[in-house]
Formats: sequence, structure tokens, C-alpha cells
Amino acid sequence: MKSQIKRTAITACFALMSVVALAQVRPNDNLPLPPARVPGEIPPRPERHRGGLEPGNPLKVLMSLSGKVIAYQANDRHIYNSFTLQNGSQVITVRFPEQLGKQLMSAAGKGKSVTVKGFTDNGPDGVNVFQMASLLVGGTQIVDTPPTAPIEPVNVPSGTFTGKISDFKRDQGGAIRGLSLDNKIEIDLPPPAVEQLQSLLKAGDKVVVTGFKDIAPSGVALETGAPTVVRPQTIEINGQTYLLR
Repeated sequence: MKSQIKRTAITACFALMSVVALAQVRPNDNLPLPPARVPGEIPPRPERHRGGLEPGNPLKVLMSLSGKVIAYQANDRHIYNSFTLQNGSQVITVRFPEQLGKQLMSAAGKGKSVTVKGFTDNGPDGVNVFQMASLLVGGTQIVDTPPTAPIEPVNVPSGTFTGKISDFKRDQGGAIRGLSLDNKIEIDLPPPAVEQLQSLLKAGDKVVVTGFKDIAPSGVALETGAPTVVRPQTIEINGQTYLLR
């Protein structure tokens, strides 16, 4: 009788230990449910740095320069994006966002006295330039703002462009980045296409290109007589057509 009672007690003890073990390995059974959101409620935004800057993005120290505008300069895409400023005995290159070109050239033309706020930055050629943040001219302030998106998307139809190669477009390092044709058309070429086609491209050869005209965004000022820039999809050289897109 005593042995039976002992066996029963041992069995009950093991059963109790099993229940305790199961309770320990399932801790999430009774977690409270997240609070229900009201339909249409916007979920909270993730926390950001209080100043609005992402961690690790250094603040820019703004400086002011005053002087007279000497001349505006265009980049290799024939878009005005900088001007030279006579600041005392120094001539300083001031770079500005392309979408401000028309506004700046209208309000702060050659010879105008201006005050520019900005910071020193490296240009694409590695040379330091003064990057404009705002410009004051005759009581009018022009501020660097993001370009506005068009109300309606611009649908540019594809076209066919034919001409003879008169020259090669090169970047500031001398690498070929496109073709200049004899009829004021420039063909932008992606680097992989240049690598594969460079031996076939010779001045005076005729090419037939299908692609899209590059349309300047609102506010951008182009050089007078700027060529038509084409973003190609295909190019035909010596009777052979190559897909570029």
C-alpha cells in the first residue's frame, strides 16, 4: 500500500513539473493585443532627428558674399548653372540649381550687385565652388527650392534623327559621352555603349538614331543656339542597328 502511494505521489510530481515547464515555454499566450486604430487614422511617423536631418549628415555653415555679377556659365549640357562674381579683388564661381536659371538671369543680370549666401563645395571637376543657398538683389530674395513637378506629365514622342558625326562629346576627364552631329543634334551615349561602339564611331560617318528629345524642365535656362539633345534607344552604324536602352 505504501509503495502504491509513493508511486502515485511521484507520478503527480512529474505531472506538475510538466505543467510548469509548458507554462514557461509559452510566455506569449496572454500578451495584450495592440490597441485598435480608428478607421482612416494615420499611423504615427517613425522618430527622426529633432532638427530634421538624418544622423551623420553634417550641417552646412553659410557664408555671405557680396559683389557684381560678371557672367553666367553653362555646363556641358548647355544649361546655365553658375555665374562668376566680382568680390573685391577676387573672382568667385557661384553655382546654383538649374531650375533657378531663368529667374536669376532675369533678376540678377550682368553687372547687378548681389549678396549671396551659401557654402563652399566641390564641383564635378573637383574644383571648389561656392554653392548658392539664397541670393538678394534689389530687395528681392531668390531661394534654393526643389523643382516643382509638372501638373501633367510631359509625353515626348519618339523620333528618328539622322546626321554625320562631326565631333565627340567628352566629359571633363576627356572620356567620350556622346556624339555631335553636323545638324546641331547631340546624342547622349551611356558608358557601356561607348566602350562597345567606340571603334566603330568615326568622324564623318552617317548614323541613324531613334530616341527622345531632351526637354528642359521649368525654370531651366539654355544657351542660345543650344543643340537638340537626344536620349537614344537605337543607333545604326554602317548598316548595323544596336539597341541602347
